[in-house]
Amino acid sequence: MPTDVLRIGFVTCVHPIYDLAPVARQREDAIEELRRAGCEVMAAETPRTVSDAVEIAARLRESAIDVVLLFFCTWVAEEITLTLAGELGDVPMLIWALPYLDKDIPMPSPISGLTASGSNIRRSGKRFVWLVGQVTPGQVRQVVRAAKAGKVAGSLRRARFGMMGAACPGMLDAAVDEAELEKVVGAHAVHLELDALLAAARAASADEAAAAARRLIAETGGTREIGEQALEDNLRLYVGIRELVARNQLDAYCVRCWPELRDQHKITPCAAHALMSQDGVPNTCEIDLPALITTYVLNRLAGTPTFNFDITAYLEEEGAIQFAHCGAAAPSLAGDAKRALVRVHMRTGTGATVEFPFPEGTATLAKLLRPREGKWRLFVARCQVIETGGGVRGSVATVRPEPTAAAFLATMMREAVEHHVALVYGDWTGELAHFCEFTGVEYFS
Repeated sequence: MPTDVLRIGFVTCVHPIYDLAPVARQREDAIEELRRAGCEVMAAETPRTVSDAVEIAARLRESAIDVVLLFFCTWVAEEITLTLAGELGDVPMLIWALPYLDKDIPMPSPISGLTASGSNIRRSGKRFVWLVGQVTPGQVRQVVRAAKAGKVAGSLRRARFGMMGAACPGMLDAAVDEAELEKVVGAHAVHLELDALLAAARAASADEAAAAARRLIAETGGTREIGEQALEDNLRLYVGIRELVARNQLDAYCVRCWPELRDQHKITPCAAHALMSQDGVPNTCEIDLPALITTYVLNRLAGTPTFNFDITAYLEEEGAIQFAHCGAAAPSLAGDAKRALVRVHMRTGTGATVEFPFPEGTATLAKLLRPREGKWRLFVARCQVIETGGGVRGSVATVRPEPTAAAFLATMMREAVEHHVALVYGDWTGELAHFCEFTGVEYFS
C-alpha cells in the first residue's frame, strides 16, 4: 500500500509589487496548520517573476509532491500563476484563496487573484480544485480532503491494472475502450493470460499455500463444508496472484473467475481475493476495468478494503437494496472478523469463499461508468448499511441509499449504470466530487 503521507507543494501567490506583513503571517499559519494535519509540506519561496515560477515548479516536481497548493493572499500577476500551472504539467493543482486579506482595505483582493488566474488556468487546459476560506483547522481539513482526492487522481496516472484473462461470457456492460480510459484518467491495463495465473498457481509453494490457509482461518470464524486441504489447494491461487502482482508491478487486478476456474478446475479465486484485499491490493471479479478502477479509487481514499458487488435485490418493504457477490471481501470488512466464514461456493459446492453480512454503518457507493455521449461519469451515492437477515449466502450488504432505494434504482436505469457497484465505509462523497474536478470525469448521484 502506498504511503499515507500527503506531500503538498505550497506556493504563496501575491502580486510582486506587494510585500505585506499579513501575507507572511497567513502563509506561516497555513503551513503550520497543514503540517499539524499530518501533511508533509514543501514550502517554496514566493515567486515574483516568471523565472521564479519556472524554478519553483522544477524544484517541486523533483520533490515528488502529490499535489501543488497555490495559496492566494492578494491579487496576482497572472503570468506567474499561469507559468506555475504550465510548468507543473500533470501534477494535480489545488487553489486556496483567502476570502479577503483585510476587510477595511479591500485592495489587493485574493479573490481577484483567484478569479483572474482561475480563468486563465482553466482556459489553458489545466484542471484544478479551488476553495475559499480563512486559515482555520476546519478549513484546513477541507483543503486536506481535496488534496487527498488530488493525490488519488495523480496516482492513476502511474497505476497498472492487471487483467487476468478475457471478459466473462455475456458481460457486455464490462467492455471498455482501454485507450480512451487511459487518456482520461491515466489508468494502464496490463493483460495477462488466464493460463499464466494457472501456471503460477501450479508453481506455488505448498508451504505458502498452507500458511495462507492457516492465516485465513485465524482471521475469520473458521471453515464450514470445506476441508483444510481443499482450502490450501484453492489458496495456491493466492500465492500465484501475489507473485503475478509483484512481477508485473500491479496496483490492482481482476480475474476471469468463470467458467474455467469455477466449472472446469473446481476452484475459485474468491478466498485469494479476500486475502489480497486484506493485504492492501484492490481487486474485483469478472474482468471489469471501470469497476476495478472504482475499487482502487475508494481504497486509496479511505485507506481501507473496498468491495465490488452485483446489485441483487430490491427490497421495497425495507426501502433497501441488496448488494452481494460470491464471497471475496476482506474479512476485516465484517466488523467482527469472526462473523466471516470460509465456505464452498454457494451454487457449485466447490472452491473457497469468504462469506459474511456487512455490518451497519455509513458507506459510499460508486461506479465509474463507460462513456455515454462521449462523457465519462462517476455515479456516487451515500448510504446506510443495515442489518442483513440470517441465512443469506455470500458477501452481502443491505443498504438504504440516499435519497431512497427507489430513486437509486431509477437513477441506475435512467443513467445506464452498470451492474457492478463498489462500496467503502465512510462518507467519501466530497472527496469523490473533488476527484472528478481533478480528472474531468462528470460526478452525479
